[in-house]
Amino acid sequence: MTTPVKSIVSFVASFPQEYTDDGAPPGEELANFIASSVRQSGLASGVPDERGGWAWEFVTKDDGAEVFSIVGLVDDMDLKPPRQWLITISVNSGFFSRLFGGSGAAAKREKLLRIVCEAIHKRIQSDDRFSEVRWYSDKTFDQPDDQPGLMP
Repeated sequence: MTTPVKSIVSFVASFPQEYTDDGAPPGEELANFIASSVRQSGLASGVPDERGGWAWEFVTKDDGAEVFSIVGLVDDMDLKPPRQWLITISVNSGFFSRLFGGSGAAAKREKLLRIVCEAIHKRIQSDDRFSEVRWYSDKTFDQPDDQPGLMP
């Protein structure tokens, strides 16, 4: 049995942190960089869209599965380790997908989630603009017993 993937990543990175003149949130350049990283792994990832005025989101699709990635500035630089940016990567498992998809659909979603997380990890690890990279489980993120890792 495989270890559950850690699908939330925090890091410090040198990307613009200001709202744009038209009011778009910080992180568009970073979100485009991350989405292109996923596309470079051979997956179909969309162009990031603004998410409610606070973050950027893009969808990755493969073999009937969907993964959502949300990129946002959190600017928690006083934490140990510091969290300037946060990416939350999650599967879209709607009601009907869970009801009628069976274990095969769940396996496809988990496989895609792992591939997306690994593609992001590979790219940010090889870029000098990133530091303090930590991966978290979506089940324990920000809980007292949370143990971040260095890999997804």
